[in-house]
Formats: sequence, C-alpha cells, structure tokens
Amino acid sequence: MKRTALYNNHLKVNGKIIAFAGFEMPVEYSGIKDEHNCVRESAGLFDVSHMGNIWVKGKMPCLSF
Repeated sequence: MKRTALYNNHLKVNGKIIAFAGFEMPVEYSGIKDEHNCVRESAGLFDVSHMGNIWVKGKMPCLSF
C-alpha cells in the first residue's frame, strides 16, 4: 500500500486511515460535523497527491529524496 508525502501529518492529527485507490488515506479526523464547521470558519486542505505523479529530472543538489 502506498502513502502520500502527507501521510505522517495525517497521523499526527489523528486521521482515520483507510485503503483508497492503492493508498493509505485519511477518511476522517474529528468527525464530519466538526470538520465541516472548521472549514466553514477557517480553511481546509485536501490531499490529492495520490491522483498524479511529479517527475523530477536532472541535477538538483538542493533536493533530497
């Protein structure tokens, strides 16, 4: 099962992890009502990094993967 770059962040905020499209993804954090209210009052972030790939080529010593 694959994990996105944000996987550890999802765990830190108690994300409930499920299998989704070959990835371990969060389905919920604090509950649908609470999450809805948080997004309405503040902001939200949706991890869509499982939907595509980024290919990095060439010499880039500043990047460490």
